Amino acid sequence: MESSFDTWTSIFLLAVAMGFFLFVILITDRNKKNYPIAFLVLAFSLILFQYVLFWTRYEVQLPYFILLPPLCYYVTGPLLYLYFLNLYKRKVNFNYVLHFFPALVILIPNTVLFLKTLGLYEMTAKIPFLYLAQQHWFIAAHMTAYILIICWLVFKNKATQTEYTKVRTKWSKALISLYSLFVLSYISYYVLVNFEFFNSQWDYMISITMSLSIYTIGYFIFKQPKVFDGEFFANLFLPIKNKNESLETSLLNEFYEHLTNYMAKEKPFVDNELRLVNLADKVGFSTHLLSKIINEKAGKNFNSFINEYRLEEAEKLLISEEDFHIKNIYYNVGFNNKVTFYNAFKNKYHCTPSEFKRKNNLSS
Repeated sequence: MESSFDTWTSIFLLAVAMGFFLFVILITDRNKKNYPIAFLVLAFSLILFQYVLFWTRYEVQLPYFILLPPLCYYVTGPLLYLYFLNLYKRKVNFNYVLHFFPALVILIPNTVLFLKTLGLYEMTAKIPFLYLAQQHWFIAAHMTAYILIICWLVFKNKATQTEYTKVRTKWSKALISLYSLFVLSYISYYVLVNFEFFNSQWDYMISITMSLSIYTIGYFIFKQPKVFDGEFFANLFLPIKNKNESLETSLLNEFYEHLTNYMAKEKPFVDNELRLVNLADKVGFSTHLLSKIINEKAGKNFNSFINEYRLEEAEKLLISEEDFHIKNIYYNVGFNNKVTFYNAFKNKYHCTPSEFKRKNNLSS
């Protein structure tokens, strides 16, 4: 049969392109803790790419990737577990590479097949470890084991119930559920394929479920900072029990005074990783209450409220520190990058930090 694309395979090829694009976005982000998820998305994109080659029969022309899916499946569990270790601030030693040992074993038949295809290896020679690469239930057991390991990690860290840990736990459960859906889809394929009613449409639907699971994980990671800022999915992860609840104005004023005194005295805004949940723990408020106080009393969202303090601190440094390099100021006052700092500074002072410093020197 001739190689060809249909509507479904064209959609899946587009999904592969989206996966590669999401990988680039995550890997170019400065947050190295998200790198494992970037490679998780890349691994599944490669799996889906090989599936497209199989469905369209293009794998006859491109046989290099036939054994790629087992290799990629074996890296998904260790990559996700590595992300969770970073999320829970657990030390990752060099020997963590042992988690990738099954994948390294499956890399051998992949390499031999690739060399055979290029004519650099004896075509009649046997491919080592080919049997292991074809054991789908080994792969299913491997991925399931990592679900259990990650669940145990989350369970062990439920003791301290701060606002941050509440969000982190709900966030973790969402990611575990998505990965579990991914694994369940994989297992269901090798169960349903034994029945007569199974056809290509079932195959496509299972792959769609797996695609949605992995790409949703990638998208969630991309949006993670806003989740922990309380600005994205806040109601999903921390639902408000009574949205009609009102607080006395005097009580709000008292809480706001406590907050501003803490901000002026402790300067938590200089922490580049400060999130709404972190600040809520520091001042002793719930995440919802702190967000309500900032919104109603300061008339700003959390990021704008914090950046206002950072800009005021930057102004003090520009005025008082003659030898202070401007390029270092943004990080010392809590901004993560120069562009955000310059845009916020120009929006407030209508000039660049350099121009502000120069004007101040002339006036004094």
